[in-house]
Amino acid sequence: MRALLIEDNVRLGEATTRSLVKAGFTVDLFDTLEDGWHAWRSVTYDVVILDIMLGRENGLDLLAQARAAGLRTQVLMLTALGSVDQRVQGLERGADDYLVKPFAIEELVARLRALGRRPDLTADVLRYGDIEYDQGAREICVGEARLPLSRGESIVLERFLRHPDRVVTKAQLGDSLHSLDQDYTDNSIQVHVHRVRRKMAELGADVTIRALRGLGYMAVRLPPAGTGATD
Repeated sequence: MRALLIEDNVRLGEATTRSLVKAGFTVDLFDTLEDGWHAWRSVTYDVVILDIMLGRENGLDLLAQARAAGLRTQVLMLTALGSVDQRVQGLERGADDYLVKPFAIEELVARLRALGRRPDLTADVLRYGDIEYDQGAREICVGEARLPLSRGESIVLERFLRHPDRVVTKAQLGDSLHSLDQDYTDNSIQVHVHRVRRKMAELGADVTIRALRGLGYMAVRLPPAGTGATD
């Protein structure tokens, strides 16, 4: 799992990061809401660990901003205050779980893994631009035109459609393939991405997958024909 940790206590943040890495997580640590928000918008995370009080800033404001922007990442709030009213306020703003400081790292790891196992309750049809992906039929559709997808292609496409306009790394694509018992290598990931991109083009979709050197890939909208815009 890739986690974003936003914690202004430097010693606690670094210690928590070391423990999570030892437990098998990939962790990006930031100590301000501004830096954490930039990372959250730019990178695909499996879970966000958000301190409720960051100096004079309130993590609940960032949580509300993220939910309003359509970011559905699982969020675990950290707080030094364990009042029921505060927990209710966080849950109402979109938090998925709470942990009161001081906490045992074993409990944090267990809660994060439990969040990662929660079923996805989103619709069976994913949409971005003029693309629709029917998960049940495993087909990519543009209007009435449709093409079937292999199991690996469907896993890759689903990851992009759940996180459009955001970087998806090769490691994250590999994790998605591995989680569904698909064999993968760097080369096979590239092949899956190429095939999905080709099927988008065959259907005339206004969406493509852009390779970002050294970062990964991103699903993006193509500029309208005739606008003179360039990639």
